[in-house]
Amino acid sequence: MNHRQETTVVVKVGGQEIAHGEPVERLARWTAREVRKGSRLVIVHGGGEEVTERAGALGLPTHKHQGQRITSAPMLEVVLEVLAGRVNTRLVAALQSAGVPAVGLAGTSGRILGVRPAGTPRGSLGFVGEPTVARVGLLRTLLDQGFTPVVAPVGIDARGQVYNVNADLAASALARALRADLYLVTDVPGVLGASGRLLRRLTVAQARRMIGRGVASGGMIPKLEAASYALRAGSLVWIGNLEGLSTRRRGSGTLIAAAGRTLMRSFPRPPSLLGAE
Repeated sequence: MNHRQETTVVVKVGGQEIAHGEPVERLARWTAREVRKGSRLVIVHGGGEEVTERAGALGLPTHKHQGQRITSAPMLEVVLEVLAGRVNTRLVAALQSAGVPAVGLAGTSGRILGVRPAGTPRGSLGFVGEPTVARVGLLRTLLDQGFTPVVAPVGIDARGQVYNVNADLAASALARALRADLYLVTDVPGVLGASGRLLRRLTVAQARRMIGRGVASGGMIPKLEAASYALRAGSLVWIGNLEGLSTRRRGSGTLIAAAGRTLMRSFPRPPSLLGAE
């Protein structure tokens, strides 16, 4: 079996990548190409914009702390409705239409994502969960059978309470447990430095300094935290937009690798060529 056939990649998408019409269809076409090449993909999706829109329609205000949504009990119901319902179903349907044998799951399915209350002090974000364990046996079984799992980012604690989970952190937990590479697809071309220029390569230490100095803010904070967590398993993390993911242009996005892993040898091509050496 060649390297490409053995490659497992967790791909986190959200926002414009899962919007109705061309964006989600483009993502589906990319996924279909990679699956045909033999790549094993696990897709974790967000959908925060739609959660905010639905919450607003119901009169629920949205508040965030360091890129994470503060989740009350009524907000949790909105999260479940939008993420585990309409977004997951839409994405699975688009993938199926493109010829990808996709299976929709929530992080609560088979207790894939075990969590504890997040925040400092713990629980200060409401029903927001911090992944503590990723049980990926179900995902491995589906991958071995040729399916592409599509996971909504919700988790469950030891008492059976369901929590909202930041999609970047959920994807990171799954990537670490699967020892898979992690692609965080976002609406910017990659990680931007203080000058606003794209950083092609980044170390974990540099990422932490960016957070500490306020260079990285908002939704980029959980992305860099997710990268740091995934890299503990020796993964490689790529952060970029759908255009960079879909094209074969070299140098797209930002690469972050574990210590001792040579970036150019480990990942000489853009993410559209999964597993290429």
